[in-house]
Amino acid sequence: MDEPRDDRTELILALGRGLHQAGLPTDTTEETLRDVARTLGVAMQVNILPTSLTLAVGPPFAQRLVILRLEPGKLHLRKLALLDGVVDAVRRGAPAGEALADVMRIDTVVAPDPPAATVAAYAVLSCGAAILLGGGTPEIAVAGVDGVAIGAIAALAQRSRRVDRMYEISAAFVATLVIAAWDRFLAPTALYVAIVAALVQLLPGYSLTTALSELANRNLVSGTARLGGVFVTLLSLGCGFALAAGLTGNTLFFGPTVSPGHMTLPSTAGAAVLMALGIAAILHARYRDLGWIIASCVATITLARLFAAAGITQAGPFATAFCIGLGTNLAARYLRIPSAVVLVPSLLVLVPGSISYESLLYIFQADATDAVSLGARALLTAILIVAGFLTSQLVAPPARQGG
Repeated sequence: MDEPRDDRTELILALGRGLHQAGLPTDTTEETLRDVARTLGVAMQVNILPTSLTLAVGPPFAQRLVILRLEPGKLHLRKLALLDGVVDAVRRGAPAGEALADVMRIDTVVAPDPPAATVAAYAVLSCGAAILLGGGTPEIAVAGVDGVAIGAIAALAQRSRRVDRMYEISAAFVATLVIAAWDRFLAPTALYVAIVAALVQLLPGYSLTTALSELANRNLVSGTARLGGVFVTLLSLGCGFALAAGLTGNTLFFGPTVSPGHMTLPSTAGAAVLMALGIAAILHARYRDLGWIIASCVATITLARLFAAAGITQAGPFATAFCIGLGTNLAARYLRIPSAVVLVPSLLVLVPGSISYESLLYIFQADATDAVSLGARALLTAILIVAGFLTSQLVAPPARQGG
């Protein structure tokens, strides 16, 4: 027998699917849906994993169960901000049918970016990352070329599931071949600076931090699943690198390691702005949020440099994350800025994933000591970042999603 249509439950389901696919962490999505259900007067239980969404609507012994199998969400700042506005409208008393129509409209208006815009965004981000890592002209130039190549693959991946499945391996393979050719025929290149700058957007620093945050919030299944995804991404990137290195010869391994050179204030500011522009385009941010994204990236890099200059090196990630988390929560509460707009770019700039990827490259060099050391450092960095954000929530509790 067909169940009568209920706009309230349809709205909750559509919001859950939209927030999940837009890359909102599972614990935050669950909390948002429970809050919306209370506002609408719907008895509901929700369980969300990186690849599924389960809703149980109704009293315990008379529930209707809905299970959706979903692809892992990909960050989409514009969609998150628009859905955030719908949630806020529901809390202010907007009719469920009207809010449901808004969610459906958001799904239809959000389309893939033009391929040229995607290519340009990756090139700009890679150049900014190369500057931030202390690379010279050869590293910046080859990072830009790699950014163009990876951006082209990303544009294809947005339109083809087959390409998307092989995205990380293909990107690392092509990036390594470009660097090897550049090093051999044009100019000597610092391998690790160039490869990390080229792949910075693919490195799972944000996913690693999110996984540890979910584990810290007792969302154990989701956190463990996401942590597994982090290792799969790193292995995919490592396999792509190893395949290309096997074709180009072992001389590729003996370049200098990542070691940021002398950074002037203008170069640091330029790197922050370039990375912010690339992140905003890749994550589909709204034009109105661009200023906040630039401010977030500049603030994160500045704080990290200031703490390092003050001798706070071991606790630097914690202190930086605490300050950014505090600013994010206050901005969301008093300036009505969606928290993801400020928080996500900050996490991407901190990028603990770059260190973990370097450790994977050391494994292929059969340098187990450095590999284990750098891997442990990456994990410790991610833990300190999560601890900093959690501590900031004690000082300034985050605003509810959507207001």
